[in-house]
This record gives sequence, C-alpha cells and structure tokens, in this order.
Amino acid sequence: MKVVIATTTGFHWRNLYGEFCKCDIDVQYFSYMPRFRLRRDGIPDAKSKSLFFRLLPDSALALFRYAPKIRSGAEARMWEATDDIMARCVPPCDVFIGLSAMAVKCAEVARARHGAKIVIERGSRHVLSQNELVSQDGGKPLSAYYIERELASYDVADYISLPSKHAVRSFLDRGFDRSRLFENPLAVDLAAYQPTPRPEAPTRILFLGGWSHRKGVDILVKAMKRLPGFFLTHVGVRVDVAFPDAAWFTSLGYVNQRVLADVIADHHLLVLPSREDGFGMVLLEALACGLPIVASRTTGGPDIQDIITAKEYVGIVEPGSVDDLVRGLSEMAARAALVPVARNLLTPADRCRLGASGYAARYFDFLTRIVASTR
Repeated sequence: MKVVIATTTGFHWRNLYGEFCKCDIDVQYFSYMPRFRLRRDGIPDAKSKSLFFRLLPDSALALFRYAPKIRSGAEARMWEATDDIMARCVPPCDVFIGLSAMAVKCAEVARARHGAKIVIERGSRHVLSQNELVSQDGGKPLSAYYIERELASYDVADYISLPSKHAVRSFLDRGFDRSRLFENPLAVDLAAYQPTPRPEAPTRILFLGGWSHRKGVDILVKAMKRLPGFFLTHVGVRVDVAFPDAAWFTSLGYVNQRVLADVIADHHLLVLPSREDGFGMVLLEALACGLPIVASRTTGGPDIQDIITAKEYVGIVEPGSVDDLVRGLSEMAARAALVPVARNLLTPADRCRLGASGYAARYFDFLTRIVASTR
C-alpha cells in the first residue's frame, strides 16, 4: 500500500510515519519542516519532501513558539501555498492523508490523477461547531478564511479522521454519514513519559497549553480562587487571557519537550478545562507520568476514561462551569493524595491501546479496509 501524508505541521504524524513503516506501508511524507527536523524525527530524505525553503518566511515564523499570533498567522498563510505546491507534485498513492484546511486542491489531484482514497485529518470538532464554542462568553470567533478552508477540505474528503467522540458527534450533527468518519483517539510517546513518584504536599495542579479563552483558563482562574491551599502551574505561551497576579499562580512559559516530563512529575494532577479541544495530548502525557486528570467533556477526557482500567483517575467536568470545575478539582485532589507513591496508573493493556503502536494499528486496519473496498 502506498500512502502520502501531507501536512504543514508535525505533531503525531511523525510517529504515525514510523509505525506505518513497520506495517510495510510505503509512505511519502510532505511537510514545511526543515530536513534536519525531519531526519531528527526518523523520517529519511528518500521518504520525505521538505517545503521549508519554498514556503519562507512563513515556514520559519511557524517554528517561532514564543509568539502564538505570529506562529498561527504564518501557519494559516501556508495552507493555500502548501496546497498549491502539493497539487503540482503529489506522487502516486493508494491513500492520500491530508491536514484539514490545507488539503483541498492536492487531494483532488491525488484522486483524479492516481485514484487515491482521500482521508482528511481533522484535529477537532466540525469547524462550525468549533466556532460556536470558542465564541462563547466573549471569545474571538474563527476567521472566515479558516472556516472556508476547513469546509472545502471536508467536501473533498472520502473520509475524515477524528480524535474523539465529541468531535465525531459534531460532524454527525452537521449531517455527515457515520461511514465517512474514522474515530481514532490520539497516542502518547510512552518512552518519553514514564510513571513518576508522587510529590509531597501541598497540592500542585498543572495546566499545559496556550493560556487562552478557548482552553477555558478564565474559568480555571475563578475556580482556583475558591480552592485555598492549591497551587497552579502553567506551561505554555500566553495567548489572549491575562495572567492572574496571585501567589498561587506560576507560569513557566514554553518548556522544551525534553524536560516536560520532569515538570509534570512535580505536580499532583493535571487540568484541561477547554471550551473546545479536539483531544488534548497533554491528558495522556500526564496519565503516563502518573498524574490523575480533570478534563472538560469537550476534550478527549471521556474517550480516555472509556479506554483505561482505573477510570477513577479521569475526572470529567462541564465546560464553562466554575462550580463543576471546583467540584472536579477538589475530588481529584483528594484522590491524588491516595495514589500509590509509584504512581503507575496505566496497566500494560492501557499502555498498548494508548501508545503509538495502538494508534497506528487502528489506522492501518482502517486503511486496509478502505483500500480493499475499491478493488
């Protein structure tokens, strides 16, 4: 089977490439990442095409982690440019996997020229549903250009790959046939995130991600004010919400992935109160390190709770509700204090399902089915 992966970013796609190769899939990988980054991630020159120099200066700006507005603007400008370049050079393939909002023309060419099945990777809810949620309580709506690109990529797709049940529901609510939707929860790098010893009191809560309205941090700040004796650490960049001026709050800013596991280990639980979040890889990273998690219903929290054996270590709260977040954090903090010191919360079966190999195996089975259906 020949597969083309086309993306502007990296994220979990790099691990997917490696796991696909183990399944004897012939993969060609297209990205704006420079070649040294692709090599570092285990993708050889013979199997990759870097569009970095052709997309300058935006490809360089998109790597600038400390300015999220600059980075997101650069990524948005690359969608159409990457699409145009890919449309001129997409190689023969049985399946074309493209990033939503980016893959439109190139997906059409892959189908018309090579007869490929088109899988669009969407990391969150249907864009119209997403826009409704992020706009709540004064949030900034998504750009008309982004919405237009997203809708165009859905139209060209044979199938849409989604990371969570709530994302699937949002497409069903918009009239999509269930047979076109592939649900596949994301995976965690189990080599990088291992069980860690439980730290001493006081209770330290970790929030990983952009400090933003979309992530529900305004709700989190209000909840923390009602939880005396608890401390909150933020890791990530500031986006569109002011930091609290409080003794219980610390922001570490951006932390390199190589030291992130050490930061996670110093905390008792992780919270992700997003108004909308396709999945939330940080939930799996925290669990793999032994931290119980509290997540809103519009994240991958409910999916993870369904998968793991020790379901009591995944707390689900209603997005936008301060009262429910206070309840969820209070209950999970009490539970976290009783977690065994070694904090090994995942069973071997859990780790198999939540690791990169489990994710790729589900994807491989899906691709095998859709390719076989055309023969």
